[in-house]
Amino acid sequence: MLENLQKTLLPYWFQLQQQTNGNPRLRWMLWGVLYIFLIYFALSLGEWRAGQVQSINQLQRTAAKLDQLKSQTDWPQRWTAEKAVTTQLRQRLWQAATPALAEADLQNYLRNLANSHSGDALRLRLAPTEMVEVGGETLFKVSAEVSVMILPAQINSFIRSMADNPRMLVVERFGYGAERSGQLNLLVVAYFSAIKLEVNDSAEVDVSAEANNVAP
Repeated sequence: MLENLQKTLLPYWFQLQQQTNGNPRLRWMLWGVLYIFLIYFALSLGEWRAGQVQSINQLQRTAAKLDQLKSQTDWPQRWTAEKAVTTQLRQRLWQAATPALAEADLQNYLRNLANSHSGDALRLRLAPTEMVEVGGETLFKVSAEVSVMILPAQINSFIRSMADNPRMLVVERFGYGAERSGQLNLLVVAYFSAIKLEVNDSAEVDVSAEANNVAP
């Protein structure tokens, strides 16, 4: 097969030699094409080598980091400490089965807090409850604007009660004017973790939540 191919191509090769010998322009053009091909091949080879060097350097850096991590022996202690912090934070979250129940719980807490500190003219306005993703867990974010008349002597105890609450409360805005008859304005945020609601208690809970939402 190779012999037949050689016999077929040999006349064309002789013809090309004759044309290039008799035509200098054609000869220079073929040399130019060959040079362009060689330059392109050299550039491609250089890019390939640069890519290989970069990959090798990246692998070496990764291996060095893995060796450094391997030499660290305090990972179990770090993991235990992280789990402990996570557990403590989760215990400070409020709990509710639905957003409506979360809103009702926060309203009840703020009303009781105001009443226990001789608060007057309490006004609560809830923002739409948001669903937020924290650490792979979906939480209910309940925000309430609080306006209440409270005596200056009670303000420290009022704020201390919120800070000492086992369930975390975030005060995003605070304003108090003693000259305005002790008007306290707050923007309070509570985060609720979702819990499962028992089927037998669903009707009773819905009625309770609705009553809390319409309460003055």
